[in-house]
Amino acid sequence: MATLSANKAAQKKLPPIKMRFKKREDITLDECLGMYELFKVYYKNTPFEQFLEDFSNKTGAHIAKRKTDGKVVGFSTGVARTIDVDGKPTRILFSGDTVMSKEYWGTKAFPMSFFLWLLGERLRHPTLPMYWFLISMGYRTYLILANNFYKYYPNIDGDDPHLKEVAFAAADNIFPGALNRETGLLDFGDDACALSDFVTPITEKERAVPKIAFFESRNPGWHKGDEMACVGSMDWGSFGRVLLDARRTLFKKGTRKTQKQASSAVVNHKPENIEVTVDDIYNKESDSKTA
Repeated sequence: MATLSANKAAQKKLPPIKMRFKKREDITLDECLGMYELFKVYYKNTPFEQFLEDFSNKTGAHIAKRKTDGKVVGFSTGVARTIDVDGKPTRILFSGDTVMSKEYWGTKAFPMSFFLWLLGERLRHPTLPMYWFLISMGYRTYLILANNFYKYYPNIDGDDPHLKEVAFAAADNIFPGALNRETGLLDFGDDACALSDFVTPITEKERAVPKIAFFESRNPGWHKGDEMACVGSMDWGSFGRVLLDARRTLFKKGTRKTQKQASSAVVNHKPENIEVTVDDIYNKESDSKTA
């Protein structure tokens, strides 16, 4: 009990952070370097040149910085574009690489920044069909979709053919040639980057959760860097239901009580053996420069 109280007290003492979406052209070199220093801790096989090349194709990024010293503690890249789906213009919002320093896991800064981005896009394009597109290498990313969207693909309770087509059209547009239409997975070959072993392990504990077991069944090569094409509908009806659901925030982990599913399950597991914080990263860089 004392340990639990101590952990809560330590979390409360963390320096406050601010997170907002910035267009690519407004992001500074220092911010870009801070993003990469975090990225290389959580992902394998990604040199800085590849990181920059990938980021050059993004619209921008949600960047979390400590208010006290301006250090980057998290980020999520994003793309907003209009594509053709079944002959109709369709707005796609794509979330790319997402990393948050482990001491800030669970912060509300990212959900708020992301929600404001979605809301802004929805208001700027009120008449266009709109979807959140993501590719999922780890189950945590998939659960953000599955636990917070009313209409999404892939779905343990049955796939919607139209949502599948949207996901595939978005994948073909953003990652031409990478999608296997038989499996719904994207293979980036030698350019694939895999998650570090400590980030999202799937043990028997996780497999007991139906949605995680479903994720692994659809993406069995996740540990090698295989990505699963996913999409969530942002139609006005679904968007309004999320806003009116006062019992939860947009990205709260757990079940949606207003839409009971046999597949729903609470997921509140965090890896316990991550030892790298943002201060460790910056201190390591400083030591290497003075050595």
